[in-house]
Amino acid sequence: MRFCVLFCASLLLFAGCSRRLNPAEKEEARRAGLELQSVLDMVSSRSIPPVDFELGSAQLKRSSYQLLDKVAQVLLGHNKLKLIVSGHTDDTGSAEFNQEMSVRRAGAVKQYLAEKGVHPDSVRVYGFGETQPLVKGNLEADRALNRRVEFRITTRDWGSVF
Repeated sequence: MRFCVLFCASLLLFAGCSRRLNPAEKEEARRAGLELQSVLDMVSSRSIPPVDFELGSAQLKRSSYQLLDKVAQVLLGHNKLKLIVSGHTDDTGSAEFNQEMSVRRAGAVKQYLAEKGVHPDSVRVYGFGETQPLVKGNLEADRALNRRVEFRITTRDWGSVF
């Protein structure tokens, strides 16, 4: 829970709050920024579990439920937040299959969150297939890093996001 709450609090403070912050809020924002950097370090070292799917499928694995439940709690607790879910695949299979799979996996995340009470209009899904790899390479470890779902949180209206 700490990961999601701090992550979202940091994003809220830095993603377009329209009012001026008082000194206590500025200190909270500074601390949240430091915590966010720590969280980003954990994400890059893969010490926060990824969203996992069954092989060649958009079926979520049970190991993903805990993280997605935390994401749902944050979204339910902050009704102005909007979530962008981006699906990515590795380069095995055809480009068409990978594109479809990335959209289906991002959609599975949205469906799971909706089942937890998150309003579907607050979540947008995009699939990028194999077009945005994190790393280049043919090793299984490289491909595993490219198979991912990414989250981006915003407080902006959908019309101004893209």
